Amino acid sequence: MALAARDTLRLGGAGGDIVVFLASGQVEESVTDATGKVLLTRRPAPGDLVILPAPRTGDRYVTNIYGLTDAVLLTLDRDGMLEGLGSEVEKVALMLDRLWEQELSAAAAAEAQTASRTAAPIVAVFSAKGGAGTTTLAINTAAALARKYPRQVLLIDLAAPFGHAALFADLIATGSVASATKASEVDFESVLRGNIVNHKTGMGVLPGTLRPEEVDTMTGERVGRVLDVVVAWQKLIVVDLGTSLAEAALAVIERAECLVIVVPPEIAAMTDARRSIAIFRDIMNVPDHRMELVLNQRSPHPPLDRAAVESILGRKMSVVVGFDDSRPEDSTLAGGLVLQHDPNSAVSRGASDIARVILTSLKLDG
Repeated sequence: MALAARDTLRLGGAGGDIVVFLASGQVEESVTDATGKVLLTRRPAPGDLVILPAPRTGDRYVTNIYGLTDAVLLTLDRDGMLEGLGSEVEKVALMLDRLWEQELSAAAAAEAQTASRTAAPIVAVFSAKGGAGTTTLAINTAAALARKYPRQVLLIDLAAPFGHAALFADLIATGSVASATKASEVDFESVLRGNIVNHKTGMGVLPGTLRPEEVDTMTGERVGRVLDVVVAWQKLIVVDLGTSLAEAALAVIERAECLVIVVPPEIAAMTDARRSIAIFRDIMNVPDHRMELVLNQRSPHPPLDRAAVESILGRKMSVVVGFDDSRPEDSTLAGGLVLQHDPNSAVSRGASDIARVILTSLKLDG
């Protein structure tokens, strides 16, 4: 379908019955409600899916696709999808419905963020050892923080080379920091906002990359540019660094007002944890009061207890997270976070405790 420059294509509740992709050119997509109020706008890149209102919404929402230049749209109706996908078409329809729910959440988040124009403090979550449960704790902590600040907490997933925050939250990632940095200067902020996927707990998730080969594009300068923008939209920024001390991670740590260091009670992890803390304190000049240590017990019988870990590291643990068996993984398989499915589990209680420590550290616990 050809869309001439300055022409507008108007689509109602066609989601699930038609799929639209931008093949070439530049367009601006806007979603309005029944009163004509613009809820959100997008500028998809060639190859991107244009997300349409779900059929069950009827005529409550309208998508307008405006041609910024001459453009070509590829459309596939339900009969075409049925012919090409067979019985899988229902799964695709459900996925499109979930994408639309994420769009509605994005609109609500944008409205809440507009009402709160303050520079958000940054919280970095790091572990010197892989498999320490850093992402599990980071995303559940962000969800716990969103209870106090709904739709004003953003989790940025910079764990490399494979970030799993969106997967753990059962969200469909449609963009990333890496893809946003490829946008033009004028489109950068709108593309970046469009790449945030919003979770039902009230937090937003922004993947750093969607493909491993994009890791090399994550420079400190680019990540700094992203932070400059998102701190104006949110109340709190949580950044999952995983085990990375690459340029992008260092750029975050330098700006973080709180650095959460996840430590597993394992002998091999002690040396790495001590070295990391020394780097933060002696080289990066991170004050002791900005570092919060979390002991995450990932096994039922850890080789080191709390007293031993504190003695080796010479620091007190701010939070101890008990062994939680497979509950976090079971919750992911069930389509959500353990904080949602089992609020009384060890990880849920630990994430809530970490959230309280962060709020106290940032003096936001009033």
